[in-house]
Amino acid sequence: MPSRNLYVGRAGQLAVMAELLLRGWNAAIPEVDTGDDIFVVHDADGELVRVQVKTANVNAASGRDTALFNISNDQLLRPILPALVFVFAIRRTAAWDAFITLRQSDLRTVVDQIQMALTADGRMLLRLDVADEHITCAGVDLSRFRNDVAHTGHPPTRLVAIGPRRLGCGFGRDTESAPR
Repeated sequence: MPSRNLYVGRAGQLAVMAELLLRGWNAAIPEVDTGDDIFVVHDADGELVRVQVKTANVNAASGRDTALFNISNDQLLRPILPALVFVFAIRRTAAWDAFITLRQSDLRTVVDQIQMALTADGRMLLRLDVADEHITCAGVDLSRFRNDVAHTGHPPTRLVAIGPRRLGCGFGRDTESAPR
């Protein structure tokens, strides 16, 4: 039987895709996986966003809620256009709690800031501490990236986030209230 992680990862990918579709973005899974989980296109103007989804269930065993994500150093450092956007999909108490959305350059800044070490196979283990109001990584506050994808598009106002507490889960353009 396949690893449970495969099911969790695909669930996160499909949750992100569903929210994008609901907000008027066309989302597709590439036929060949070269590091992009989703290609996202705004059909009206052809704007393309490449998305890498990382998914984790919150673990409360340590006395605080944490989510662990495995990141390839190659994905983090490889320059490619359009730039890659990482979405960290977090499930807590059997529901989607948050999507942390970081451009590749923003994630590199966080990794540099906390001086994250690579594993022997060239990967990084990113641990996010999850609370109702804040999400942090080694003391760096990532709350401004929680359910906020406005900074990923060009122009910057292109993508509009709707938080999970308001709509059940949120990512992407709200077609009824966002400017087109």
